[in-house]
Amino acid sequence: MKRLIIFATVTGLAAVAMATGAFLKTFNDTYKVKPDSTLGKAKCMICHTKASGGAFNAFGKDVYAALKESGGKKVTAEILKKVEGKDSDGDGMKNGEEIKKDRNPGVKN
Repeated sequence: MKRLIIFATVTGLAAVAMATGAFLKTFNDTYKVKPDSTLGKAKCMICHTKASGGAFNAFGKDVYAALKESGGKKVTAEILKKVEGKDSDGDGMKNGEEIKKDRNPGVKN
């Protein structure tokens, strides 16, 4: 039983790490994010409330909803494009505009 719990924990952590890495790569490739930029430094906090991958912020919720709506299993450039016209954080600027200005679309600026 102990081995099963350890295996499940390690497998779960690996899946989260791979999902995060895949999302960040897709996001960075789609928007040509530079590592030293605000978005490059935000990493997980582009979609989450904590650097360690806490709950989704407003942008993360919109991306997740678009992913579910599409029936897909991973975030793609097309999924990201679907939420560019939204103002996830309600600060008066659309997500796509915020990303172009190197602002986090999930956090009111």
